[in-house]
Amino acid sequence: MVRKEGIGSYFNYVSDGSSFTDSISIPFTYEIFYTGRHALLFTLNEITGKKEIGEIWFPNYYCQHTLHWIKQFYANIKTYEIHPFEFDKHISISDFAAPEDVVLLNNYWGLSSMPDYSNNDKPIIIEDHSHGWLSDACCNSKADYCFVSLRKSLPIPLGGIAWKPSAHLSVEIDDSSYDQKCHDIWDEMLVAMKLKTNYINEESVVSDEYLSLFYEVENKLNQNKTFSWIREEDRAFINSLIRLNIKDLKNKNLKFLYEELKDNSYFKIVKRDGFVAFGFDLIFESEIVFNSLRSYLISHGIYPSVLWPDNQVDYEWQFFLNIHVDFRYNLGDMEYIINVIKNWLKDQPTGIK
Repeated sequence: MVRKEGIGSYFNYVSDGSSFTDSISIPFTYEIFYTGRHALLFTLNEITGKKEIGEIWFPNYYCQHTLHWIKQFYANIKTYEIHPFEFDKHISISDFAAPEDVVLLNNYWGLSSMPDYSNNDKPIIIEDHSHGWLSDACCNSKADYCFVSLRKSLPIPLGGIAWKPSAHLSVEIDDSSYDQKCHDIWDEMLVAMKLKTNYINEESVVSDEYLSLFYEVENKLNQNKTFSWIREEDRAFINSLIRLNIKDLKNKNLKFLYEELKDNSYFKIVKRDGFVAFGFDLIFESEIVFNSLRSYLISHGIYPSVLWPDNQVDYEWQFFLNIHVDFRYNLGDMEYIINVIKNWLKDQPTGIK
């Protein structure tokens, strides 16, 4: 049977990282922010504070919430074409960007290879490793700047980091940049996570209590236009969990899933030899099939994430579904996922489109 709280959705609360025995060292010096968006905004402000730039380039397949939020601060944003499922395809940055520009490259689900930056006459490069935290590309980046939204991978209320792979990222804290809205959002998310833990532990909590809070926090994050430095107690909370070795723990689950399920006429499994994917990732040609499996998974207590539904791209296979397989889950949970998907496959008519 599936766990009471289901598989997927938001993390529940854990007090600190002492309960996790598998930890790693972080191979770079980082600065902590409340969100990945704040880390990106700080990075852009750091760049524009030192030099005049031209355009800021984002891939055309990217989180629309983040892009919409950052456009409130920078109007000189353009997009470039990329195929997010061809992970080793060479990106020719000089084909679209000038040396005075800034280019953001996304590490798609921890499976991407970053391009060669050996050209000295190149734009400033920022890499987003939010869905590739602890991947080789993340830990061994040669970009000018990197950032990550950590709350996608760790059981923390909020959290993002930024760093410079080749140098220390200098941060000067302005006391006037503490904003109560960000603190309130953190506190509200922490309450939701604790409610979910209480629900898991059979205490008198119903799922609607924490789910409504999770959704409320997301809406507030999308509407919030302020930047705030992080409180010291919140910084300490993130640091207590940041060394959790999510990569190796996730890889064990993925290996089991890859052995049990293969590509078929309804979907393909998004993976790459030698890489650990963000989750058990499936891609569909048919939106009808995509919605059918997604609904079936949800009806059986498996809550996948959709990355990203607002992107308008012209790919034959483009509907992307991520099933969470992180450290919360064991091989028994993976077997449950497999059985649910196989049961769905048995019910599908041949040739559905």
